[in-house]
Amino acid sequence: MSRPAAIPAGLWPPRMPVEIAAGYCGERSAESFLREVRAGTYPAPAVKRGRRQIWLKTDLDQVVLSRGGAAAADAALDL
Repeated sequence: MSRPAAIPAGLWPPRMPVEIAAGYCGERSAESFLREVRAGTYPAPAVKRGRRQIWLKTDLDQVVLSRGGAAAADAALDL
């Protein structure tokens, strides 16, 4: 069963579990986000303890900003 990406109300947290990181990066599901992590599109989790994985917003920001230039920077400021 696919885990949908989550978009929190309010501010994006600085530390994100997989569902929230997927939503932040615009992926449809946690599984599609994890496929992109394995492919090297997104960074590996900053924290990995057993099955728990946490991504840092600052790490994901670097990827989002580098992929879209000025348009992505404007969108990131809106987040």
